[in-house]
Amino acid sequence: MSDYLFILKKIVLYLFYPSTLIFLFLFLVTIYVVIGKRRGRRRFLLFVAVFLYYLSTTPFLPYFLLKKLEEDYRIPSEEELAKIDTLVLLTGRIYGDPRLSLEERFSRETLVRFLTALEIKKKFPEKRLIILGGSFEGKGASYLKELAERWKLKVEALDTPLDTLQSARELKKVIPPEKPFFLLTSAYHLPRAIFLFKKEGLNPLPYPTNFNYKLCKPSKLFLYLFPHDIYLNFTNLAVQEYLALSYYKVKYLIKRN
Repeated sequence: MSDYLFILKKIVLYLFYPSTLIFLFLFLVTIYVVIGKRRGRRRFLLFVAVFLYYLSTTPFLPYFLLKKLEEDYRIPSEEELAKIDTLVLLTGRIYGDPRLSLEERFSRETLVRFLTALEIKKKFPEKRLIILGGSFEGKGASYLKELAERWKLKVEALDTPLDTLQSARELKKVIPPEKPFFLLTSAYHLPRAIFLFKKEGLNPLPYPTNFNYKLCKPSKLFLYLFPHDIYLNFTNLAVQEYLALSYYKVKYLIKRN
């Protein structure tokens, strides 16, 4: 049942992506061109579609959206790291297709998070490292555990979670509620992750990595005036986080009342 809910949430989410909205607006314009006579309305829809497309595929909108999500977090110092004995890593996309080699199973985002966690593990070999994450095919974090073991590093893996909330609930089975731990994930994902983990009674401390807003910051203005699909991906990413965070805040507010 939880798998169906997860898929349904993803479908609803994709409907609100700017890329999807652009398609819907252009589709409505096409309908008006074929059967409609109200030129003013279809011109407005066309303008909205083109304007949204341009904002989403140039760095200015994703930079603004991602910076608001990421700028409140800083990387902890080594002194701060030394005081906490547990590090929890949330994975990004992992591919469970059996035809893939081990190295092909991970998205760029997952690898950035994973390599950051391994650097910490090398500096503090006594620190407990727990990897949380699954895939649509089932197995997920265990692939990263296998990769870590190739480098002679001992980690723990929980494959069950498909989303952040499920990850928090699974973690409660292995970490006491009052025990502090560093929660390592992409900076844009931390507001939602910290919120959900705390709502589940856990005591996370933020460890950000993969600051995407820095990749969107314009440097050569002329070049950044041209649309590029990488910025559309960043815009979708940011919108996903705002929608998901808003959803969970409303959900817990209703639950509390």
